[in-house]
Amino acid sequence: MSEPLLSLEAVSKSYLRGRHEVRVLHDATLRLYEGEVLSVLGRRGAGKTTLLKLAAGLEAPDRGSIRLAGEDLTALSDAALSRLLGEQVGWVQSEGPRSRVHALDYVALPLLMSVSDREAYGRAEAALARVGVAECARQGWETLSDSERGLVGIAHAIARAPKLLLVDDVSTILGIRDTDALARLLRTLAKESRMSVLMTVSESSAALRSNRTMSLAGGRLSGPPDPGERRDGDVIDLSSRERLG
Repeated sequence: MSEPLLSLEAVSKSYLRGRHEVRVLHDATLRLYEGEVLSVLGRRGAGKTTLLKLAAGLEAPDRGSIRLAGEDLTALSDAALSRLLGEQVGWVQSEGPRSRVHALDYVALPLLMSVSDREAYGRAEAALARVGVAECARQGWETLSDSERGLVGIAHAIARAPKLLLVDDVSTILGIRDTDALARLLRTLAKESRMSVLMTVSESSAALRSNRTMSLAGGRLSGPPDPGERRDGDVIDLSSRERLG
């Protein structure tokens, strides 16, 4: 088994709320491999977004280590971290642009500072077509349905061809059918491009399309054995590649 693209080792994170310290994550360990879709299932407020922010280097852990593509995120300078995240990570959130823009402009925006306008818009069009919403290119964000927004959000994140895609619980705005279709799409994208996907979900139906599923509750991550550490006799999660492939 190759080295994981992303690894969190014994990561803990707390926040102060008034005079009280709230432990969001406690000794969380996670490894994500190339081309794998890993879901983290938890209730709202369980700490799923915090987990993704730590994985993206947007927040620092209180203790523990986080490595992405071989780099220790906590040891990088701000400039080096920004460059690594810009090159390696795409983020899909339920929120869209804060200003009124067409879907095509929104998807092209992350590319405009690094490539020509022509290439940026060409890749944006290709990303929209890849997720099945090419017809939305000239529509304003405010006119899109929830499912269309979810798909445009994925196009926005994959247009730069990231190695790691982080998806922050879009099941909160999509119905069960749309969430299931989105999860199927993410698995296809991961398989075709060898992109790794870390997806948080609050509905178990979306998690069924993942290679592995972990749960987050009480600040603790739990789940099936790491595929790089399986031994004879280990029970393999039936939601994994072995069942759905």
